[in-house]
Amino acid sequence: MQIQNDEIYHHVYNRGAHKANIFLDNSDYIRMVKLLYIANNDEPFILSRLSENVFAIDRKKILVDIVAYCLMPNHIHIALKKRTPGKSRPRDNMTIFIHKLMTGYSSYYNKKYSHSGTIWQGAYKEKPVYDGTYIESLINYIHLNPCDLIDPLKNTLEARVDFAMNYEYSSLRDFNGVIRPQSVILTDVKGVEVRPLHKPAHCIGQTSTAICG
Repeated sequence: MQIQNDEIYHHVYNRGAHKANIFLDNSDYIRMVKLLYIANNDEPFILSRLSENVFAIDRKKILVDIVAYCLMPNHIHIALKKRTPGKSRPRDNMTIFIHKLMTGYSSYYNKKYSHSGTIWQGAYKEKPVYDGTYIESLINYIHLNPCDLIDPLKNTLEARVDFAMNYEYSSLRDFNGVIRPQSVILTDVKGVEVRPLHKPAHCIGQTSTAICG
């Protein structure tokens, strides 16, 4: 993936209220993965009314360019780049996207689990990334978050690499050429599918607890 040094990227993250898990089974993760795609669209939507193959739906206007993501049991990470809002949309497109994503998942969670109130720990957090070298490190950091789920007794370098590379609910598999329906979530600054070729093994010893541990 070609990272332009003059572009501003954003690290967006949030976690469950009181550090509680927000994904309780596989269908919860799948719901959020679908939302990452369909919420990144200027048009309103009701996910339950859409076709099962959400990733085949043509989005009229993408709000942000998603570069990488990872869903963990109690938090999420997204690396993205803003797109320029149109004249009819003076609001920040990133804010619109995150609002649709968070509220869409909250509504699903509250209905499924008979929960009331917020499931998130306040507003989402966001940090701008101005340096092209750092965004590559950030992508590796995001993709290595699943390593925290490994049994400490089995937490070898080989185990970390294997676990991260096969974790279903991050974009690392897409980065490494695995063709999946959800691969279309990722776009570069021109709106085409990202196909980075490098693997994060050289950073595999980094911890992923610095932000949401």
